[in-house]
Amino acid sequence: MHAARDELSPGGAGPIVVSGMLAEQLAKELGAGAVAGAVVVDNDGTRASAAEVLVHVMAGEPSEADETLVGSADRHGTPVVIVQLWPQADWTPPFILTPFVVECRAGEGFPLREIADRIVEASENGPVLASRLPELQPALAHGVVRQAMIRSALFSLAGDGKGATRPLIALEQIRMLARLRATTTGASDSDSTPLVAGAALAALSFGYALREVARAARGVLPAPVADVVVAAGGTWVLAKALQTLEARLPSA
Repeated sequence: MHAARDELSPGGAGPIVVSGMLAEQLAKELGAGAVAGAVVVDNDGTRASAAEVLVHVMAGEPSEADETLVGSADRHGTPVVIVQLWPQADWTPPFILTPFVVECRAGEGFPLREIADRIVEASENGPVLASRLPELQPALAHGVVRQAMIRSALFSLAGDGKGATRPLIALEQIRMLARLRATTTGASDSDSTPLVAGAALAALSFGYALREVARAARGVLPAPVADVVVAAGGTWVLAKALQTLEARLPSA
């Protein structure tokens, strides 16, 4: 439960700041249904230093102003997502400014899911951001579950079928469940803690059931493969169970 409480008590996060061409349009789409102030437009560079993530929209070669803006954000520790409008093959690749780049093709509109993916990758406060911006929630949930599945599979493989890593897998699953809950609620509250406490107990109990499933699977699959499949699959099942439960809650 300590792990669950830690995940349900995330740090504060600043706003998503959008700048550059068509910034107002992107901010409107990205901020649909968001908490007031979660997404703001800044075309004079004054808010970039206080941003959780700066999303900068540009077309053509990076200008001196683009480089200055990104450099200033970097000095303040603010990650930058570049949205490249109508990219051309002979343009300088924008990843020279940041590793978080999204290409926006002419006539296709802003690829919001891809932009959300890059924002989640760039920020260290994904659950807080997602609790304020519904557009980020699918991207963050997908990333949290995928990471937990990979780590659970690796733990299982390292355990060589002896069960020594089962507590580590359970801990990973508990953290995953807490992060998924924080995605929709943000900071810890009286409703979230009991729910994740129950989910944590379910993860621990589920581990024993998975042990029997793994034993049965070894009859048709090589033991390491069976253990990995069961660990990753069990993690996915727990994630889906929590998401189904959340969907039925009055506050969902």
